[in-house]
Amino acid sequence: MLCFCCCALEAQVVDSSKSKIKYPFAEYCLEKDFSPNGSLHTPVDTSMDGVQRYFPNNFPFQLGLANRKLIFQSDPEIGFRTGFDPLDLFGYNKEEMRYYHTRTPFTEVFPMFGGKKEQQVKLFHTQNITQQWNIALNMMRIRSEGFYHGQVCTDNNISASTNYLSKNKRYSLLANGFACSVKADENGGIRNDSSFENNLFADKMLLPVNLLNTRSKRLHRGVYVKQSLHFGKSRHGEDPSSGGKENIMKGDSVVSSFIHPTHSLSYSFYAVEDMFAYTETTPDTNYYENTFFSKKKTLDSTHLSTFEHAVSWKSTFLQKITAEISFSQKAMRIAQTKRDSFLATDSLMKDEIIHFELRKRMDSYHATGFYWNVNYNYITSGSNKGDYSMNLGLIASLKNDKKIFFELLNDYRCVPFIYSNYTSNHFWWRNTFDKISDLRGKLYYFDPMHKFSFGAEMDQVNGYVYFDSTFTPRQFDSTINIYSAFIQKNFRLGHFHFNTKVVWQNTKSDVIHLPQFVTNHSLYYQGRWFRKVTDIQLGIDIAYCTSYYGDAYMPALGQYYLQDKKMIGNYPFIDFFFNMKVRHAVFLIKFDHANAGFSGSNYYLAPHMPGPDMTFNFGFRWMFFD
Repeated sequence: MLCFCCCALEAQVVDSSKSKIKYPFAEYCLEKDFSPNGSLHTPVDTSMDGVQRYFPNNFPFQLGLANRKLIFQSDPEIGFRTGFDPLDLFGYNKEEMRYYHTRTPFTEVFPMFGGKKEQQVKLFHTQNITQQWNIALNMMRIRSEGFYHGQVCTDNNISASTNYLSKNKRYSLLANGFACSVKADENGGIRNDSSFENNLFADKMLLPVNLLNTRSKRLHRGVYVKQSLHFGKSRHGEDPSSGGKENIMKGDSVVSSFIHPTHSLSYSFYAVEDMFAYTETTPDTNYYENTFFSKKKTLDSTHLSTFEHAVSWKSTFLQKITAEISFSQKAMRIAQTKRDSFLATDSLMKDEIIHFELRKRMDSYHATGFYWNVNYNYITSGSNKGDYSMNLGLIASLKNDKKIFFELLNDYRCVPFIYSNYTSNHFWWRNTFDKISDLRGKLYYFDPMHKFSFGAEMDQVNGYVYFDSTFTPRQFDSTINIYSAFIQKNFRLGHFHFNTKVVWQNTKSDVIHLPQFVTNHSLYYQGRWFRKVTDIQLGIDIAYCTSYYGDAYMPALGQYYLQDKKMIGNYPFIDFFFNMKVRHAVFLIKFDHANAGFSGSNYYLAPHMPGPDMTFNFGFRWMFFD
């Protein structure tokens, strides 16, 4: 899909200087940007810009919560889905896995320490074993006890990737593996909001919560391998895409030869396992309206195993136009168990998917001209026959890396499993829903030189599914229109910087609750101290959204549901930070939520679930290269 430009270009808006490095020491690309004729690489960021925003959503101590999305995001994936997507905080999947290329081994060590025994440690290493072969390893561990009873959380993540391209370009390999495990206590929120709002400076561990000795566990692990054979005419001498560094001439003889790939045949295999478990070891506290199997103990779990095989053929025409057709077969098994491992659901499903793509690709982010992409996916047979997705993307690449990006998407997909078929101690239903139809349009403009961007989106959804205020799955039988727009600009006046992003969104539907405005701002001083050998940043970050009826969180489902009793938002989360860079090391000090208790009491992440109070955090990011 042509939307590859969106994230990459937005990153360049933040720091366009790193895109001007001629020979970066380390760079990466995604699978969709990998090509034997020259991959579309992005240099690794070694600056200290934004290093203080190291946590997803910038809210520590709430790892037990599912991902809270303030901005509407549709799910374009077709075929079978569990519906547990909000539980993924870090995006470990094959589409987002990075494949690296380095001219020197690169290692990053990033530990952070804070209040409530918060610990976050990230270790990353990548290096080229040979000019053609790279390996990368990424590990991350997070642990926190939280401010309230029942907020202990441990998160372990590890991933590895490798990519290889033979010298003659006839064979390439992409492979990755990952394992993620989150264990989090679930307290169901505080029992009485007034006990929190009237005692903002009290010890939060003394406030009563709804659930005791309750825990959820999420597991996500998988492996992916893609092998390709490339075909083309043999050439001798210097490979243009190698920068003149690979082939060596001895007199009139050629030491090495290569092909210019114009066709490729690929086979890929993907196996992934997902699990969500919810346990209670304390007798029923009347938090849940229904208890179907046991009032003394709950042990619910949902397991999904997926195996996918795919074969694809890709051809290049007129140098930059590529066409690809692929066929994949997915086999899925989902099983649900309740107390004493009693099997409540055990289903096998298969999807056979055909994929077609035609595009004119960019050689580099600095290229000028017009580029386009047409993409179509269709499930020809299986459990979700008839699902499809298609999109059209256009990019106008102008001088100075300016980009205008347009995308039109349409998909027709089945309802996720959790809405139609679910069995647990507290929730049980069997539903039949129509498929969801979604039409989306996006228009963006990026100007990295002036660090400016803006864009607008329109989303039209038919058959939207949601959980109502009674935790019951529902399907909205009318069309929902969601409109949004954003503007982002980084200002600079001498040593002072002001980076701001404002998002506006609007929908008149009663089944989607969104804040009308979501804003993020950074105001800081940047300079060089100590005889101009040390870079420093000193400033504040502010996150804010307007008030709205935020969805409430249901621990036993790991999902959010509609409510119209309590407004949240209209509160600024203010962080103070100090960053200092000395050669390859960045040291940072941060006061998270420094205004806690001084700007009101409406700092809820979800109804009845207050955000964290002020904490002092410190750590460093040390990079080893050259």
